[in-house]
Amino acid sequence: MVARISVGILGATGEVGQKFVANLQNHPWFQISALFASERSAGKSYAEALGFGTEESRWFLKAAPERRILDLEVRDVNEARGDEVDLFFSALPSETALGVEGKIAREKPVVSTASAYRYFDDSFTYLPGVNEKHVKIIEIQQRRRGWKGFVVPQPNCTTIGLALSLKPIYDRFGLERVTMASMQAVSGAGYAAVSSWASQRRAQGSNLPEPSPEYVPGTFEGNVIPYIKGEEEKVKRETVKLLGDFIEGRIVPASFKIACKCNRVPVLDGHTESVFIETRDKCTVEELKEAWRNYRGEPQRLGLPTAPRQPIVVTEAVDRPQPRFDCLVEGGMVAVIGGVEPNVFENGFQYTVLSHNTELGAAKGAVLAAEYLYSIGLVK
Repeated sequence: MVARISVGILGATGEVGQKFVANLQNHPWFQISALFASERSAGKSYAEALGFGTEESRWFLKAAPERRILDLEVRDVNEARGDEVDLFFSALPSETALGVEGKIAREKPVVSTASAYRYFDDSFTYLPGVNEKHVKIIEIQQRRRGWKGFVVPQPNCTTIGLALSLKPIYDRFGLERVTMASMQAVSGAGYAAVSSWASQRRAQGSNLPEPSPEYVPGTFEGNVIPYIKGEEEKVKRETVKLLGDFIEGRIVPASFKIACKCNRVPVLDGHTESVFIETRDKCTVEELKEAWRNYRGEPQRLGLPTAPRQPIVVTEAVDRPQPRFDCLVEGGMVAVIGGVEPNVFENGFQYTVLSHNTELGAAKGAVLAAEYLYSIGLVK
C-alpha cells in the first residue's frame, strides 16, 4: 500500500491544468488538495472559475470533475507556498513559471509542463523510460540553488515521440544521423488555436486572414503552416540531451547529427513524424522492430500506475499510424511506429512515429514522471 500524498496544481483552469485534474482526481498515490490560477480566478470555487455547468463553461473534457474538486477554492498562483502540499504540478505559461516554480522549489518538488527550467545545465528534463540515468542532477540543482525541492520539466511535446522511438535503437545499434519532418496537431498551439479552428470550420467559407509565419486565428483549415516558432531548435537540442550520458556531474549530449523541419497541420491531437535514421551498426528492419517491441523502461519495471504496458507499439499496417485512429493507443501514453523500411543510405532506415501531444506530451506524461520520482523517494 502506497501512502497518498497531497498535491497542488498551478494553472489549474487552463487546458493542461484541467487535464491534470482529470488524471489526478482518482489517482492511487496523489490527492488534489490545492488549486492555483491567475488573479481573475482567485477567491472563486473551481466550478465558478470555469463557469462549470453554464453555457459559458470552460471545462472542455467529457468527464466532469468530482464535486470535491469543483468546490475547492482557487487561489492566486503568485501566493502559492511550498509548505502547503507535498508536490506541485505546474501547467503555467513559461514566462510565469520561472518565478513561481523557482519560489516553490525552495521548499517542495515541482513537476512541470512549462519550458522555463528545461534548458538550465542543472535541470532534469525528464522523459519517462528514456533518461532516468540523469536523475542525480537533481542533487546538483538543489545544492547550487539552495533548494529543498526541485523543478523537473517535461521535454517539448514534439521531442517526446522522436526521442522515445530513438532510445532502443541508439542503445542497441548506435546512431550516426537523424532527420525528422513533423506534422503537428493544432492542439499543440493551445486551446485558443483549437477554438479558432473549430469556429472556422463551422463558419464554412469565411474569409481567411493573410498568411503569417506564426499562429494567426483561422489559418488552419485546409492548410499547412511550415513554421512553428522555436520548435526545431527545441527538438534538436532536447533529443541529443535526453539520449546523452551523465558523466562527472553533467549531461553530455549524444553525438549523432540531427536535422528537422516542423509543420502545423489541420489535425486535432497527435504529432506525426517522418523519421530517417542512419545506424552506426548494421541491422535489419526486423531487428529494429524487435528492439522497439522488446523495449521496457523504468516505468514498466516499477509498475507505475500511469505507465503503459509497453512504451512503444509497432504496427505492420502500411498506412498506419494515423492520428485519428492511433493517438489514443494505451491511453495516449505510447509512441506508435509504422512504415519501417530501409532507404538508399548506408545503414539507412525510415519510419513514421505518432505520439499524443496532450497526453504523453503534457499532463499525463508529467503524472507518470512524478510517479517515478515518488517511487524512488525523491518526493516525500
